[in-house]
Amino acid sequence: MEMLWNKIYLEQPTVQLSGDSRYLNPLWVSGKQDEPSQSITTCFELRTERFYSYHQEITYKIRAALKILTFREQHVLVQFWSPRDVGKHQLLTTIDQPFGLGVASEELCSYRRDSEHKAFLVDKDHEEEDVSPPARVFRRGLPEWTSDITEYETKDFPQQDCAIRCNLHGYLALPVFDSTTGSCVGVLEILTSVKYMHYAFEVQQVHKALQAENLTSPQVFDYPTLKVPSERKQTERDKILDIMKVVCDIHSLPLAQTWTVSPTSSYVSHNKVIEKTCSSFDTRCVGKVCMSTAALPFHVRDLGMWHFRKACGEQHLDKARGFVGKALLDRRSYYCQDVTELSEEEYPLVHYARMNGLTSCFTIFLHSVEGDDGDDYVLEFFLQLGNKDSTLLEN
Repeated sequence: MEMLWNKIYLEQPTVQLSGDSRYLNPLWVSGKQDEPSQSITTCFELRTERFYSYHQEITYKIRAALKILTFREQHVLVQFWSPRDVGKHQLLTTIDQPFGLGVASEELCSYRRDSEHKAFLVDKDHEEEDVSPPARVFRRGLPEWTSDITEYETKDFPQQDCAIRCNLHGYLALPVFDSTTGSCVGVLEILTSVKYMHYAFEVQQVHKALQAENLTSPQVFDYPTLKVPSERKQTERDKILDIMKVVCDIHSLPLAQTWTVSPTSSYVSHNKVIEKTCSSFDTRCVGKVCMSTAALPFHVRDLGMWHFRKACGEQHLDKARGFVGKALLDRRSYYCQDVTELSEEEYPLVHYARMNGLTSCFTIFLHSVEGDDGDDYVLEFFLQLGNKDSTLLEN
């Protein structure tokens, strides 16, 4: 399918939408308009000037990030939800916050107007009132998405009827963090007319745009538990890497890598149920226990295998299918004489294996005996290109 890359039109956050064409103006961010002004008023009572300035700074950064976003289609709305203190409570609102339109249409603007009339409690002691995706994303600090808004129960998506009327189906909400403090500063919400089966492109686009403003958001195939591993885990992985290097060097193996169960680091609404899932943002992973090689030890002895290795880092395997998952389930080793003879369902990486001439491989199950929560790993070793002789394994 041919992809159209479209810049989004950005709105001035203080413009009130009505039935005229004022909302169609592209965002203008230059001169005095970019400077904090005490004349700007909102419906919120901010506690201190410093607090106000911080939120204004976040607003400017989000606006700058939106200006460089591109999408696969034109009928898209992007809007930022920000927390505000109102008395003793904290509300999540999109009033006076940056938003963008892929194309100037009444449908997109109608949904935007409806959003401006919504505000959601996000106090720590009001978790039962998390009736909207932005509120849940802000509180959990984890993304939420769906291929089609009709996959939600109405009670879990208050704007569902409005979205359907506005021809919006695909949905993605990402938490936005301050890179310096690590605190969640709001939620970036994306709605499209297309029922996307995966959102890898959108997630990476947002992450790159925010990164330029010293903000961050989750990435595709992110592995949060491995970003700062404990000393014990790091020692384990160092040992695994040493083993891989020795085995590959002694037996001239082109590639070795590690797989383990991928953590559930996002939420998806599927069949009217909101459930945890992995970080692939792909409907093919929904309802499955996935295995990932991201952020785990690997050794590439043959530099021609980098393309295959990169593909592995961007692909999850179903724990219930294929020889890698079978090694984990059965807690033993397996040998596959020719991975290229497997179906794509059994081994989603078969296409890349064929491209790189990889055929035979063997897997080894490893269990950490240190600690009460020892991790399980599967080491995958590929034999020399075109080598289907199992004598090496016997040795």
